[in-house]
Amino acid sequence: MIGTVSWLAGAVAIVGLLFRIRLWRGSPLQPGARHLVAFTVAIGLSMVLTPLTQGLHITTPSCRLMPLLSAELKLAAECFLVLTVLAVRPGGRNRFRMRWQVVGSVLVIVAAAVLYRAAGVTPVGSMLTVEDGGRAALTGYDVLFTVHSLWCVGLFTVMIHRSVRQLGPGLLRTGLWLIFAAGACGLLWSARSVFPLISAFRTGRQNGGANLYSASVGLATLVLIICGMTLTAWGDRLAAPVHRMRARRNHRRIGPLWSALYAVRPEIALEPPTTGSRLGSLTMNPEFALYRRVIEIRDGQLALRAHLHAGVPEWAAEACRVARLDQRRTAATVEAAVFAAALEALAAGRRYPYPGTDGHTPPTIAPDLRTESSRLALVAEAFTHSPVVASIRRRVRTELDLHPVDAPGS
Repeated sequence: MIGTVSWLAGAVAIVGLLFRIRLWRGSPLQPGARHLVAFTVAIGLSMVLTPLTQGLHITTPSCRLMPLLSAELKLAAECFLVLTVLAVRPGGRNRFRMRWQVVGSVLVIVAAAVLYRAAGVTPVGSMLTVEDGGRAALTGYDVLFTVHSLWCVGLFTVMIHRSVRQLGPGLLRTGLWLIFAAGACGLLWSARSVFPLISAFRTGRQNGGANLYSASVGLATLVLIICGMTLTAWGDRLAAPVHRMRARRNHRRIGPLWSALYAVRPEIALEPPTTGSRLGSLTMNPEFALYRRVIEIRDGQLALRAHLHAGVPEWAAEACRVARLDQRRTAATVEAAVFAAALEALAAGRRYPYPGTDGHTPPTIAPDLRTESSRLALVAEAFTHSPVVASIRRRVRTELDLHPVDAPGS
């Protein structure tokens, strides 16, 4: 079971690397790409080699060095992980930091190999054993491995977190959050090295192979980091069906508002609303159909401004305060009441002089289609079902009955 999880982690690393190389094909390598490739190769080979040490009972030099090779590959992967982030960060000092990181990691790798040999380690299955005289060297080897791992993974996680905080919503930020989660898993993975350190110091024996905890955390770390680093490539494709589904839903939700406007102002339609053309547009490109419907609603709103009673926004706002609606619902209900009141006045042929600075000002259009269509969906819901809007309709009708017009459009 443990070996299967470790090999699966190695396979995930190699497959992720091949996918990333495919994305780079035919385009210049991005900063840090070489370090990313080196990290993936090193950590993948380390995860594959770790289970091979489980069944070792031969004391040949090559068998003795198998656990060391797996550990050294992990140290190299941690160094490449930090270099990947430093290579893409802005600032003139990053090249200097990269050189010092390489120098420090090389020294740790060399010192760890020297201490491992000096300890006279004998691998027996998954256990690394030394004589009493080798405990200090084995403990020093474990200290170097643990400190280097915590330093590299901790530095990587902190730098990723700083980058996430500077970005707005989007696939890039989501990808960096996944990488940050991978760094947090990596810290748990690295912290596990403290237990073999204590065991080596006390007994001269430590588990040098993978256990289910380290194999599982290692697999989770690799999955998260590869998903985060490739999200911008496949995230759009994966999200496209969700976007189309959301567009169809919002197109349907704002339908009652559009239908009420089209009934009195058919000129707002950018295309004659024949059944075949509307269904074809919604099926082939629902986001474009939604975008067109939002524009048509906005055109209808502008056409109704001359029929709006100046007191309606305040009436609706007061009714929302009495109903204790939250700010978002209040804004949607007020706008729906404005639509309903203007439609009532238009049906009665009543026009009001539009003041230059007072009265209702239509809300600013949101910078993206999703936000604007979701907001209009709330307006359409209030327009159709809100008791506040229904009461405004009755009040406007009463106002029109009390003050009838002599001639339509006067």
